Amino acid sequence: MDTHVHAGLTKYEPIESLLDQMFRQRVDHAVLVQHAGMFDNTYLVECAQRYPGRFVVACLVDAQQPDAADMLTAWVERSPAVQGVRLYLSQLFGGALGAERLWQRADELGLNVTMAGSLRELASPEMAQVARRFTHARLHVEHLGHPDPKEPAPFETYRRAMALAELPHVSLKVSGFYSFTQLPWSPYTDTVRFFEVALEAFGARRMMWGSDFPPVSFREGYANALRFAAQLLPLASYEDRAYLLGRTALSHWRFDLVSSTQ
Repeated sequence: MDTHVHAGLTKYEPIESLLDQMFRQRVDHAVLVQHAGMFDNTYLVECAQRYPGRFVVACLVDAQQPDAADMLTAWVERSPAVQGVRLYLSQLFGGALGAERLWQRADELGLNVTMAGSLRELASPEMAQVARRFTHARLHVEHLGHPDPKEPAPFETYRRAMALAELPHVSLKVSGFYSFTQLPWSPYTDTVRFFEVALEAFGARRMMWGSDFPPVSFREGYANALRFAAQLLPLASYEDRAYLLGRTALSHWRFDLVSSTQ
């Protein structure tokens, strides 16, 4: 299962491109995460309905609008495919007009919240307060927490971000390795040191692989990204790898709720 993909008609690739990659790599399910700046989630909802059992949606609403929370509720009520929302830490910390109520509503609805934020934001005291406050939502840290490849060991800033693992409703997306490597091509073995820190904090059962398609296509490519997770990331057992590659995510997302008639 792939927990972080994008699809669109005005940015990135249409759903058929993603389906081709999933078919070739035998990936059964994926979470369609709305891309930045797109607040009309209709296409993603239609994709989930057109291919029932394959996709669920993490929608996006405009946190700058005072009715952002109500818009989130409307998308959730529109389709059972909408089981999550992408929220930006910069908007919450920066005081965007609707951000506070938007986070509150996501928590009230018990949604999966895929959190877009920098390493500095994730490691901040404000983030720790947010995570302790919103405990009904499931908080998903994107892209391994955006480690800084230039930060020297023992990676103090990154370890502060990984301390979010102390809270049981926080999980980690194992994705986006191309963005924190210093190697020119895969396998990005220099990123393993960060994965090991994350694994020590979260454990395999709270980690979820994601490809970040289609941006990943401009770097190592979908197949190499999956191969890296399936073969090269150091895990103690086949069971741990099974959690990373799908079991954890399937405990958060319900693909059986989506049908073509909705």
